[in-house]
Amino acid sequence: MVSHHTADYWPVRYAQSVLGYCWRCWRSRTYAWIATVAAVTVLLALAASAQLIFLVGQRSLNHQLNAASQIQVFLDDGATPDQVSALEQALRGTKGVKQVSYFSKAQALAAARKDSSLSQFTDFTSGNPYPASLVVDMSTPQAAARVIATAKGQSAVDPKVPTSYTPAQASQLQAALSIAGAIIVGLALLALAVAGFVGLILMRGELRSRRAELRILALVGTPRVVIRLPVLIEALSIAVVATLGAAICLRYTQAQVLPAINSNLPFLQLRSAGGDWTSIVAVTLAASVLIFAGSSLLVRLPR
Repeated sequence: MVSHHTADYWPVRYAQSVLGYCWRCWRSRTYAWIATVAAVTVLLALAASAQLIFLVGQRSLNHQLNAASQIQVFLDDGATPDQVSALEQALRGTKGVKQVSYFSKAQALAAARKDSSLSQFTDFTSGNPYPASLVVDMSTPQAAARVIATAKGQSAVDPKVPTSYTPAQASQLQAALSIAGAIIVGLALLALAVAGFVGLILMRGELRSRRAELRILALVGTPRVVIRLPVLIEALSIAVVATLGAAICLRYTQAQVLPAINSNLPFLQLRSAGGDWTSIVAVTLAASVLIFAGSSLLVRLPR
């Protein structure tokens, strides 16, 4: 009766023994574990922050490219409907133009009153100083030069200020956005590559340093699953704790770094990250778990 009762609980005692073995392994490696977590946290924080900057940067670049792909051709106040119609037809036939729409003086005034930089000027000006215009939507900002060339010399166009920006300004904006996009993409890819590679090397090096201990355990007949379990759990603990540290750094990036980038790079103006950081934390956790759990399983155990 006693032996049967004891046999019923052997899995519990066995699990306790395995956990005790795991704890003895971890206790002797506390400082190494802390050092590994600290190193991996830095790498994951760098990768996660780069991902956040990449996401909001990509969204901001798309927004600014859309804005740069729209140019206004300002109309002379004395232009006749026939002249405006002829100009509109000429613009529609220009390569790279997707759509042309009429923007009246009243609409221009209403838009200026909503703009904080123009509202004060509007309040102290009598009448409506803003001209009507044709808003040209282009497939790319590079088409601005062709649009400006088409509008040049047209009788309906305002001779003093014909368009909202010049071909040189369009080229400069395109170049600046391209450089910013390349920097963001390069930073994200580099951080992810370094985090994955160095994290894998750290874990494999740590496991190889215990090969003598693992060989002894294998020689006395310890099941291979039991030998590998502390290593796997340690790898998962590193991934989880390092991801938690990376999440804290990511919140700091969202609250402090992004506004600093906007202050120093006014042409970029990164948009709000919103809930992107939670998705990045989830992806970082999944990636780190796969990297460290995979590295612990890839290390060959002695036979």
